[in-house]
Amino acid sequence: MKDGVNFFEVIKNRKTVRKFADYIPTEDEIKEIIDSARLAPSAVNAQNWKFIAILNADIKQKMADAVLEKYDEIASKLETQEEKDGVNRFRGHSTFFTHAPLLIAVVETKYPAFLDNILENADYSADEIAAMRPDSQLLSMGGAVENMALTAHALGLGSCWMVAPIIAEAAFKKILNLADDDKVVSLLTIGKPADVASIRSPKKNLEDIMQIIK
Repeated sequence: MKDGVNFFEVIKNRKTVRKFADYIPTEDEIKEIIDSARLAPSAVNAQNWKFIAILNADIKQKMADAVLEKYDEIASKLETQEEKDGVNRFRGHSTFFTHAPLLIAVVETKYPAFLDNILENADYSADEIAAMRPDSQLLSMGGAVENMALTAHALGLGSCWMVAPIIAEAAFKKILNLADDDKVVSLLTIGKPADVASIRSPKKNLEDIMQIIK
């Protein structure tokens, strides 16, 4: 991490980056970014995750091709041109990761949730369990991704947290040689921003989202 970096300034100044310079993150930078994910909190400390750092352009292109193929499949099942056009607008937003110097595939590994099993044995329905239980594993993955995004910013790099490409998750598993029980839940692009003057997307005011109950 850069000397003199202030934690709160990192949070305030981090922004989503979609255009990258040619700089390729070093192995030490990649390790530091992923190590920050390792240190994130996880439900019951299960740490049911792994992170695949992808520098190989051919692999990234195969993943992008899988996303486009999935969009083609979806569009073929739609009746109106308006719906098809709507799907097609996602194509570029979902595949720009091919231009990122580093792509991290965030993978959730199988973990048996003890409380879910208890609720099933207590004869609660799937809908009732869903209402009572958050997806704690997915929340854990989110914490890990946030750590990586903040660490990348602290290192002078930029990132974009992507979920739209996950429509091709089944193909990603084959491309990345993952186990059947593994699940790719997100992609994170990382690189040096091409436009350092880019503006952070506007955020809601604190007063609009916060409530204090005394």
